[in-house]
Amino acid sequence: MRLRLFSRSPLSYWVAVGGLALVTTLAISGLLGRARTEAARYGSPRPVLVATRDVAAGNPLRAGDVEVRSLPSALVPADAVGDAAQALGRVVVVPAFEGQPIVRRQLAPWGLTGAAALLPPGKRGIAVAAGPAAAKLSKGDTVDVLATFDPATAAGKEPTFPVAVGASVIDAGGEAVTIAVDPEEAKRVAFAIAHGAVTVVLSSPVR
Repeated sequence: MRLRLFSRSPLSYWVAVGGLALVTTLAISGLLGRARTEAARYGSPRPVLVATRDVAAGNPLRAGDVEVRSLPSALVPADAVGDAAQALGRVVVVPAFEGQPIVRRQLAPWGLTGAAALLPPGKRGIAVAAGPAAAKLSKGDTVDVLATFDPATAAGKEPTFPVAVGASVIDAGGEAVTIAVDPEEAKRVAFAIAHGAVTVVLSSPVR
């Protein structure tokens, strides 16, 4: 009986409709308020190029490696790339990981490929015969270069000593590796190659 009276009463009907509208309005208002709070905290959305899978150093960025996503500006690095056209085809010099925004310092300048793309500014690339140890080395490894001279000419000094320390491997193949060294280290390595025996040893990165 009460249900029939309620359904036949226009006043009750509109009171119910108004109550429902009020609840809905309050809920939406709460959601909008929280959205505005989050926007104030993290900033407005900003387009950024994000890696869709891991990309190793030395590989060029391809279309399937990245996509543009909208992220809160507070979560976007200052030098993040926002357009795929600014990055596709450029070589990755620092590994990119899935879900990570791509930043400009991760990419080599346009036109540089291979070992040249991985050569840090101010460094020199020099190839060193590493012998059997070369198969155990790969791009990105940190190595020391040891020079060994004839003990008869060492004048009582240690015949084996480092001529380059903490060098980065920028290319590895066959029995030789190309390493990035300082200009002075490049001279010492070249002298050691010409007048002694050179050994490349794996070392831990300098921290």
